[in-house]
Amino acid sequence: MKRKVFYGWWIVLATNIICMFGYGTWLYSFGVFFKPMAREFGWSRAMTAGAYALRSVEGGIASPIVGWAVDKYGSRRLILIGAVIAGAAFVMMPLIQSLLGFYLIYGVVLSAGMSAMLYLPAWTVIAKWFDRRLSMAMAMLSVGAGLGGLICAPLAAIMVTHFGWRTAFVVMGVFIWCLVIPLAFVVRERPEDMGLKPDGGAPLQGAADRRGLLGFIGGMASMRATSGADYTLAEALRSSTFWFIALAFFFQGMAHATVTVHTVPALTDAGIPVETAAISIGLLTLVSIIGRLLFGVLGDYWDKRYLFMASYTMMGAGMLVLMRADSMARVWLFIFLFGIGFGGNIPLMPAIRAEYFGRSALGKIQGVMNPVMMIAGAVGPILAGHLFDTTGTYRVAFLITGLMTFLAAGAIFFARPGRGR
Repeated sequence: MKRKVFYGWWIVLATNIICMFGYGTWLYSFGVFFKPMAREFGWSRAMTAGAYALRSVEGGIASPIVGWAVDKYGSRRLILIGAVIAGAAFVMMPLIQSLLGFYLIYGVVLSAGMSAMLYLPAWTVIAKWFDRRLSMAMAMLSVGAGLGGLICAPLAAIMVTHFGWRTAFVVMGVFIWCLVIPLAFVVRERPEDMGLKPDGGAPLQGAADRRGLLGFIGGMASMRATSGADYTLAEALRSSTFWFIALAFFFQGMAHATVTVHTVPALTDAGIPVETAAISIGLLTLVSIIGRLLFGVLGDYWDKRYLFMASYTMMGAGMLVLMRADSMARVWLFIFLFGIGFGGNIPLMPAIRAEYFGRSALGKIQGVMNPVMMIAGAVGPILAGHLFDTTGTYRVAFLITGLMTFLAAGAIFFARPGRGR
């Protein structure tokens, strides 16, 4: 008899598609709208980047609330509410006439909807459905965001070029409504609610259930790294491990936000057409899928701290290349280094939190840690925009950002399970 597909994988698929077009429209397409809106309204680059920064601040404020709501009401309800709000915000974007309006609609309303629709609900529900295969499930989930950048950024560039940025925003809003709302009904909160167990069966015990050299190494890494603890939020906040992880995520968040906002403007400043620059962002997210899958698989076997260190080092090297990305050869090198490095840490972030702190308060713990990344997402783009406005180049900004990722590699080294509890 043909074995039935574990329902958790259908949830991974549904949330993957939701994240694909949520992050693709909201996050990776921002750089496409950056210069057209700045030119039309006469805003500086720091001012324009302020909307993205406000998005990060709002996300940081909303994250603990969303984490609490996910634990109390479930991921499906949050995704539905978020989709309605996010779609409405996109449709309202053509109405803006001032910087304040841009900040309010994009930075507050749209970000509130996306906060409820994407990160915490999707990753928290997946953590409840998987145990042994958590890193792999997170890697597969994170593929959606990568594909979203590849699909949405170039399409947004085409729409902006031919129809204007206002029409492009409306199309994205209607699309979010039509796609995400039906997919939300695929989500179920826990496997136990359907008479199932995490991973579709009883957890494997130790390295004896694994196969080959990789499995042996993985079993050893698992015994070294798994704390077996189930932290409350208060216990997590008292541990030094929590704060080392948060510090690493802060530096990484600065780099990612800076690249997301300023790569397309930087490449077009170097004479690269906007469609090609948007495709470069799309290729960056596509290459990141390699890192997401590779590091996601390795994360089930090897110490996640060392995998983080490798991914952060690649990101830093990529930023140094981007400083002088005045030829397509250097653009390709940047895409390769930063893409794999950034992609690598995506599935590891929720996995290391679940592994080190347990699952009973996972939504709350993620909800408190996420504001650290959100603050970084606010600081990075504004700092880069200000440095461009004062120096006329992005080189200093990209240098500082690259150094930050090297510091992230150092911080994550000191994050160890059970430390300081």
